[in-house]
Amino acid sequence: MHKVLFLMADGFEEIEFATTFDILIRGGVKVTLAGIYNDAKVAGAHGLSIRADAALSELYLGIYEGVFLPGGGAGVENLCGSEEVIRCVQKFHEEDKWVAAICAAPKVLAQSKIISNYTITSYPSVREEVEPFCKKYSEERVVVDRKIITSRGPGTAEEFALAFLEQLVGAEIAESVRIGMLAR
Repeated sequence: MHKVLFLMADGFEEIEFATTFDILIRGGVKVTLAGIYNDAKVAGAHGLSIRADAALSELYLGIYEGVFLPGGGAGVENLCGSEEVIRCVQKFHEEDKWVAAICAAPKVLAQSKIISNYTITSYPSVREEVEPFCKKYSEERVVVDRKIITSRGPGTAEEFALAFLEQLVGAEIAESVRIGMLAR
């Protein structure tokens, strides 16, 4: 079974989290919600609270094929402020595993210094904080460059999640999920 780690911090963007979570689950991917705090409760940017499955510090990262970072301004600032998150992202990249980030979360990839040879996209307001650290900046809705997947924001979450699912489990399963959801 394919396994993906979600890095969850207070201020996460709910649409990006829920859409990616739901689509990956529908495609048969096991998702673990890793909180970056000792408290399991994580508060979204617009009032949704979730419970993390475990604290990031408690998890063995070797069992996961990929890591996902949702956007949300405050959530991304909290992710950027965690050395443990930066080390996690670097470890996944060094081990040639999937690193997926949407909206403002590519800032974490820039801070992790892993995107210098990659084409990246992000939410428009953080472009200036991401572009200097990547090979090429794109305004495409979803960018897949080898094992790094980035996307623009809440409105691109469905496309992003389906692209991530396709990379993990293949086009046939991703297409089946897309059709079942009546997605474009």
